Amino acid sequence: MTFSKFDAVVWGVVALLAGLVAAVIFLGSQVGLDVVAQTPAPGAAHVSALSQIRVQFDDVLASAPDTAVTLSPLISGTTTLNGDTLIFQPATPLATNAAYEVTVAAGIEGVNGRTLHEPLTWQFQTGQPRILFIKPDPEGPDQLFVADADGRQPPVQLSQAYATVLDFAVAPDSSQIAYTVLTNDQQMSGTADLWLMNADGSNPRLLLACPEAMCSRPVWTPDGRRLVYERREILNPGAPPGNPRLWWLDVASGQTVPVFGDSQLLGLFAAISPDGRWLSYVSPTDQGIQLYNLEDGSGLLVPNKMGTAVSWHPNSDQIALADIVTSETDWGVVITAVSIPDGDVTMLSESARGGLDVDDSNPTWSPDGRRLAFGRKEARSAMGRQLWLMDADGTAVVPLSGDPDIHHSAFYWSPDGRTLLYQRYNLKELYAQPGVWVIDIQTGQTTEIAYPATQPSWLP
Repeated sequence: MTFSKFDAVVWGVVALLAGLVAAVIFLGSQVGLDVVAQTPAPGAAHVSALSQIRVQFDDVLASAPDTAVTLSPLISGTTTLNGDTLIFQPATPLATNAAYEVTVAAGIEGVNGRTLHEPLTWQFQTGQPRILFIKPDPEGPDQLFVADADGRQPPVQLSQAYATVLDFAVAPDSSQIAYTVLTNDQQMSGTADLWLMNADGSNPRLLLACPEAMCSRPVWTPDGRRLVYERREILNPGAPPGNPRLWWLDVASGQTVPVFGDSQLLGLFAAISPDGRWLSYVSPTDQGIQLYNLEDGSGLLVPNKMGTAVSWHPNSDQIALADIVTSETDWGVVITAVSIPDGDVTMLSESARGGLDVDDSNPTWSPDGRRLAFGRKEARSAMGRQLWLMDADGTAVVPLSGDPDIHHSAFYWSPDGRTLLYQRYNLKELYAQPGVWVIDIQTGQTTEIAYPATQPSWLP
């Protein structure tokens, strides 16, 4: 075989390019990966106890050891790669008011062969969980407020919405708050938009405009990337909102689509399992709770006469909910647990008459999944619902309150499981309004956080 002068030039260029590529790979491996951002930021204070550890690099990541991230004090967790970002998810909430040191091990590799040559270390400080709620304002639209859990300081207003704030949802890492705002209180049009702001109230921005619908009840996915919300179309100006349907909303892009291929399916009171695999919702058409597997599209129908939201176990393997039990002449409301995905039902509200003498509601799992908080009153009575506790198997049932003139609802456990947040209302007080309170599980001490106030939630 003979080579012309042109062939020699071509092969020379090819060899030169190959050499340049090899040089780039070699030099890149020598330069190493650069860190673009760290979360929590180095030196950050008042960090949420539910925070993830995130490190963004200047290259898409190819591999990282399971022990790539360690915390001191030691806390276990899982490490995952998402594009150019290394994510460490602690297995349990971080301690409050604690200093942590993060170490990211050397050896993390990008797709172009570059690695992190030196360990990355920084510190941050967690804060104390605070409480969010909506505070009615007779002289202006209702707004979102925040307060410390000890009740010593007056609430601080977070939102500055031009109209009433209807509801809200805190992001899984507590960095942002999605909230619903009526389009215009004065016009009473019934439409509502979705907004987003940082957890300190800064940078409020319109997330989704709904000029011909009421968009409300946002629920975050565990990864914080999407919301599922209820959309009620308003066919004619001034007409009441229509039936609820569930839609997805991508937080980054603002794109929104129906959850189901059949966009006419009805659904409300959506909840997503902690592992992100299941979507539960009340299905009026099916007269029950539908469980929809977001990975494979399978489903499970749990017949239910109450039509209220469910509470997901922290392990995502069961739900707790209220349901009606009946006899030929009597009825009651009980708490049941349903295992996932087989659908086995266990009645937890043990009572003298098999649940026919109680009216139980609002079950909420503790952070460790060992206990449930719930509301109870005598069936068919006018007394206020009381706050009760039970073990996960329905045993060790004890009351935490006992004033029949006070109605208790909306129960939420603190991240450490020591405190319960709730809403209470005095049935005997003329012109009474709801208030937000906390109770210490061990001591039974109660503290008023705000009055009037509704829809309490933790800001961990």
